[in-house]
Amino acid sequence: MGAISVRLPDDLKDKAMQLAKKKNISFNSLVNHWLQAAVQQEETLEWMMRRLSGKNPELVIAKFERFLEKTQSGNEPPLDEIQQAMEA
Repeated sequence: MGAISVRLPDDLKDKAMQLAKKKNISFNSLVNHWLQAAVQQEETLEWMMRRLSGKNPELVIAKFERFLEKTQSGNEPPLDEIQQAMEA
């Protein structure tokens, strides 16, 4: 595992440390989570751009809207059940 030193504005560092404390996690864990989320977001956007390259945006949106119109609520598990499964 690598280590880096990052300069942060004092107010951002203070707010991030408060958030980590509120979430009962370390500052390091919070920063790792943020970096992981940012990298995953970028990778997802790159993947989507490759998949949609050359496609008509209006047609893609129209197809997606038709898909959403067909979806219906089903027997989704309650939130607490989902959370328990994620913790297992």
